[in-house]
Amino acid sequence: MTSETSPDVHGAVGRTARALVSAVTLPELAQGALEEVRDALGLAIVALYVPPGDGPVLERVAVTASAPVSARDRLVFDDEAWQLAVQGDAPLVLHDRGEWLMEHPFSPPADAWLVLPLGTGTRRLGVVIGGAESLPAVDSGAAAALRLLGDLLGAGIAAAQLRQELQRTALERERMRLAAEVHDGLAQDLALAVRELALLESSDAASRERLRAAVTSAHQTVRSRLKGMIVTPGLGGLRPALEELCTRFSHRGVRVELRGDDRLPEVAPDVAVVVLRVLSEALTNVERHAGAANAVIDARAADGRLELVVSDDGPGFAAVGGPSEGHFGLLLMRERAHAVGAELVVDSTPGRGTRVALSLPA
Repeated sequence: MTSETSPDVHGAVGRTARALVSAVTLPELAQGALEEVRDALGLAIVALYVPPGDGPVLERVAVTASAPVSARDRLVFDDEAWQLAVQGDAPLVLHDRGEWLMEHPFSPPADAWLVLPLGTGTRRLGVVIGGAESLPAVDSGAAAALRLLGDLLGAGIAAAQLRQELQRTALERERMRLAAEVHDGLAQDLALAVRELALLESSDAASRERLRAAVTSAHQTVRSRLKGMIVTPGLGGLRPALEELCTRFSHRGVRVELRGDDRLPEVAPDVAVVVLRVLSEALTNVERHAGAANAVIDARAADGRLELVVSDDGPGFAAVGGPSEGHFGLLLMRERAHAVGAELVVDSTPGRGTRVALSLPA
């Protein structure tokens, strides 16, 4: 890289540093940073990869490219390549296709490419990899700027992982509270009822068997709900957690379609808990009560608010009465929403399905 291009790299460092102080998700931060790297170095494609675990494997988080170039979703390294490309301290510039290092990350393969390790101190958190037809030599100033850029991106990843851990902790605390409530009440009562039914003496064996089956089914439902209370957001924040929850219900037989924004703004951990619990409760109602064939979830941010709408094509219900009329779950959803300053509206009309809308400040 010539000295004429070095100011562009320094400019990319400054713009990335400013982006780090704003409240954005990792994909949003990564996308902006990758565009800065691409423009500063004249690259055709740039991708961010982070390790999903402890092994020498990286998974792609974000990519920016000119068609028709694409990046692999997953990179696998041997130990030597891992130490050189990921654990190294300096940018690695290759003026060949680099098959000796690892399987080429781009298709079609780039003739020249850059590997930029990301880290905070001694901790390495992934790499940025860019490709082009050719790359100029990297002088000492540009190399130092690139290392700083890698450290900044590493700090962004570390911050995203910390937010993820905070959300996981809040969700786990919520799960344990609910599990304790259910275990100390309904679950124990049902287990006792199953045992007592075995001791009943009745001349009506068929009635007793129907009662046994009903209580056993309820017990199994409670256990299933206890297992399914936790959803862990990934580095991408709330959107991947919503996708995971929708997939879980799809596997249970509810046809669920998730629409809206590909990226959602960061929210506080207690707010994330409420969003996920409201969606879980709404989909549970669709599964057990709505008699619906399909559910559509629309999640998007607009005008400084996060909007989540769950609609189904079930028969609907007459929205009258209180919790005693069978809608206690709706009351719980409203209380959860109000606790974090959100608004929850449930619209349902017999024959027209049900719509649950959650709105909260983003």
